[in-house]
Amino acid sequence: MRFFKISLAVVTLGIGLGLTTVTPVKASTYHSGTPKALRGTWYLVTDSPKQYITYWQNHTGMNTLVYSNNLQAYYKNDPYGLTYVKYKSLGNDAYRIAGWTYSTNQDYRGIASNSEHYTYNVKKISKNYIYLYDRNTVYRRKPNFRLVTINY
Repeated sequence: MRFFKISLAVVTLGIGLGLTTVTPVKASTYHSGTPKALRGTWYLVTDSPKQYITYWQNHTGMNTLVYSNNLQAYYKNDPYGLTYVKYKSLGNDAYRIAGWTYSTNQDYRGIASNSEHYTYNVKKISKNYIYLYDRNTVYRRKPNFRLVTINY
């Protein structure tokens, strides 16, 4: 009888442990700002059009580069992008970036009445390349053309 009770307890315990398995959970927490791994300026890999995207601490900016015949080089146009940015890690150096849009003639430090909430995914492919899923484009860390800074 004692053997039967012990056997029944072991079987019950085994079934109970089998039903309560631990499943890993991905964190779904948004963090304010941009991921440190993406910060800085990135340049579109294709030759035309020449574009850039910049990740600052709390906002992003992008636009087409302008060519100057006088300088024989490209320079950055005023950016448009996202402000009040937050991000979520999707794993494997992929991130979901969310924020409020601003245009080139708006101050990025505020949310205008015509701003829209926008979300996109980006993956850091390597130290020097990122991939934007919504645009299906690859950007590189360093430009492969002459770039100058113009102070207004």
